[in-house]
Amino acid sequence: MSRIVVVGGVNMDLHLFGGRRPSSGSALVVDHYLTQPGGKGGNVARAVARLGGSAHLVARVGDDEFGHRCVERIREDGVDVGAVSFSPTTPTGFVAIELDEGRHRTLVFVPGANDELTSAAVAPAVADLGRGDIVITQAEIPPAVLTALCAHTRENGVSLFLDPTPPERVGVDALTAADVITPDRAEAAALAGRADASELWPALAGRDLVAVGARTVVVKTGASGAVLVTADGIEPIPTLEITAMDETGAGDVFIAALAVRRSEGATWADAIRFANAASALSVADQGLLLPDRRSVEAAVASFRP
Repeated sequence: MSRIVVVGGVNMDLHLFGGRRPSSGSALVVDHYLTQPGGKGGNVARAVARLGGSAHLVARVGDDEFGHRCVERIREDGVDVGAVSFSPTTPTGFVAIELDEGRHRTLVFVPGANDELTSAAVAPAVADLGRGDIVITQAEIPPAVLTALCAHTRENGVSLFLDPTPPERVGVDALTAADVITPDRAEAAALAGRADASELWPALAGRDLVAVGARTVVVKTGASGAVLVTADGIEPIPTLEITAMDETGAGDVFIAALAVRRSEGATWADAIRFANAASALSVADQGLLLPDRRSVEAAVASFRP
């Protein structure tokens, strides 16, 4: 089985529901809240494992209650956490997420120990990877780590799947090193310097990124699915109709599912159909929802665009 190594952040997430906007200077009042282990690295690794992939996580957390809770939950889902380290001085990252009708209204992010991740910590976890193995990462990891990871995967023929968030930290080296980048609409616009002005622009933005050197661009377009752009052409790929309750982690589930199916030999189009279904199922309830392989396969089989 191909190995999928995820390099990324681990946080404790606080989801806030039913917020009422305060008057100036007043506290934000919410109806209820939910705490869950999160962070893009942790979410992706857990999703890979639940979808049947061989998941390995490289991350850094604090040696505190949040850090140990997060790592234990990730381990319970079947992820190899041997390369997760604990900081004795810096607390685990933390995110407070205010949601409005399933979508993020405000985010408060404290990176914490995530910012202590180093290339030296990542190197042993990727040293023996080869063709057929996959590394998944995000631009939110420390820039020096991303630069080293891009160089290593390029030199050793390892597939790199890049979630280009935040887009302002994605340079040409990362763009050209990645086998695929998976921006959402806003990220694609930022990367290509285009405004989100029509239904055509995701394809146009993807085409611009391919012209710069990206090999494969998958623009996630929300309820309409995704647009696949390569040098060979442009293909819109629809998704399930579903009422979104909480979009947290949807992009993480998408890239995890994409990597799992590609590691199994699926075409880009088939892998995107699987990733679309997994991502759609992940927003169907409050909090982080990581669908299993059986439920995603059933959704794909029943979907009629």
